[in-house]
Amino acid sequence: MQTKRILIIEDELPMAMTLCSALLHPLAGGHQVEVCPLADVAMKRLRYEQFDLIVTDLRMPGKNGLELIRHVRQSDSRTRMILITGFGSPEIEKQVCGLGAVYLTKPFSLHEFVALTQRLLSEDGEKDESAKLAAAKDDLATIVQ
Repeated sequence: MQTKRILIIEDELPMAMTLCSALLHPLAGGHQVEVCPLADVAMKRLRYEQFDLIVTDLRMPGKNGLELIRHVRQSDSRTRMILITGFGSPEIEKQVCGLGAVYLTKPFSLHEFVALTQRLLSEDGEKDESAKLAAAKDDLATIVQ
């Protein structure tokens, strides 16, 4: 997998550094990872910079992660995004998924996080999710027969 640009928006520095370190590791892809502490600041950066993956926390001072995802989707339908939260709800999950982002609840393992980012950043990550689901169902039907 080719090195990708990833932006992590997280106001809790220990969490941001942990996620960043995991994605910088060669076994995780050795990606180019940048950290931004606030959604407001990230929105300004995203006017001039492009990232392959955006990872954002839900709750932060100022704008929240859901507002950031909505903002990105207004001009960019292709960037992959993950919203992480320890304060989620089915309603928020539905909104996130409706915007074409992935919802990940805290606590999660770094292994789970890295596997998710690798899946989203792989060549298959560029395919439409519904097409991947249909292909997986076809594969399962073949195995079961």
